[in-house]
Amino acid sequence: MNSAKPASADAVRRPSTNFAAFVVGVPLAVVLLLLFHKGPLRHTFLFRYIERPVEGVELILFCCAISALGAKFLQSLLECRAFQVEILPPWNGKPVPVGEAANLRACLNRLPRRLQSTFLAQRIRAILDFLCQRGSAAELDDQMRALLDSDVVLMEGSYALTRFITWAIPILGFLGTVLGITDAIAGATPEVLEKNLSQVTDGLSYAFDATALALSLTMITMFCSFLVERREQSILEAVDHEVERQLAHRFLRIAGDSGPFVEALRQNTQVLVDATGQLVERQAEVWARALTEQERRMRDASARQQEQMAGALEAALKGTLQTHSQLLAGLEKQALEQSARLFEQLGALATVVREYGRDQQVALGRVGDGLTAQVAALAGLQQGEHHLLQLQAGLQQNLAALAGAGAFEQTLHTLTAAIHLLTARASALPQTTAPPRHNSGKAA
Repeated sequence: MNSAKPASADAVRRPSTNFAAFVVGVPLAVVLLLLFHKGPLRHTFLFRYIERPVEGVELILFCCAISALGAKFLQSLLECRAFQVEILPPWNGKPVPVGEAANLRACLNRLPRRLQSTFLAQRIRAILDFLCQRGSAAELDDQMRALLDSDVVLMEGSYALTRFITWAIPILGFLGTVLGITDAIAGATPEVLEKNLSQVTDGLSYAFDATALALSLTMITMFCSFLVERREQSILEAVDHEVERQLAHRFLRIAGDSGPFVEALRQNTQVLVDATGQLVERQAEVWARALTEQERRMRDASARQQEQMAGALEAALKGTLQTHSQLLAGLEKQALEQSARLFEQLGALATVVREYGRDQQVALGRVGDGLTAQVAALAGLQQGEHHLLQLQAGLQQNLAALAGAGAFEQTLHTLTAAIHLLTARASALPQTTAPPRHNSGKAA
């Protein structure tokens, strides 16, 4: 199995967390020591665990380890961000020639610099560099396993400082305990043991504070280291899965003994593809010129057709207007003739009406005269009726007188004569007052 190739010259170097351990950890430890020795934490019960120099060194190492682990945790967040970015172009699932590795390498170089330093980007970069150098994907699986082992070793090596601090803190705790016990029993004499035994026991109790602090800080460091290491292991597993998905089956696999033939075939195919591309470009240019010429001809033909259509429409409109003018002239002439005939008929009708009105006026005059005569006759009839009433009254008086005088027969003769006289007058009156019949019929 081939070993992993070294990174190329333009590869982005991964940031080291050891730098953060000293740049951040040491100032943090100094601040905490100042808070304990000269700040508000001096009067707390924790001050007895940080009072001696050995315990201060333990705190400094602990801050360095926590700073390194914090930097690795922030780096893991960036590693997770790399999985959300499209590092390589999408793949349709069909194997492509190994020559495409150079194009993918160029796409990788366009990523931001902070993403190029992640495990995923560097693993993909190393695989693409291997394919560009070999020109074949025959040993790609071995190379991917070698790169995985290399990343695991690199990750394990990045915890060297943290493991050293985790080992050194308990050692310093035991050293502080030994030094404390030594100080406690250095001045212990029989006289002191008899008089003040508590002085020795108090020194021993303070001696074990360094070990207690060291064990506590070691437990915290190991727990944080465990969490961060498990997170980075999961990131490496995700990197391996992503690389397997995008690159393991992306390139054509060809056996080693047929490599020259396949390479020659690939080159010939590439030449054929290039020639075909040039031919297609020339054909596209010819088609473009032909289409341009055809479009120009179509524009000219359309312009001529528009001119012809405009001329035809103009001639048709002129003929239509002329025909319409003739029709209007004929209609106007007919209207004038009909109006003249109508005026003539109206004149004749007016003459007839005038003559008829004159005849009617004469007839009405005659009717008026007849009515006047009839009114006069009616007046005479009313006067005769009045005389008749007077005669009737006189007759009644005469009858009364005759009845009173006994001369009934004479009175009867007189009454008969009076009746004959009235009858004769009544029959003569209508013959003299009736209007002529022929005038009345003519008026009608």
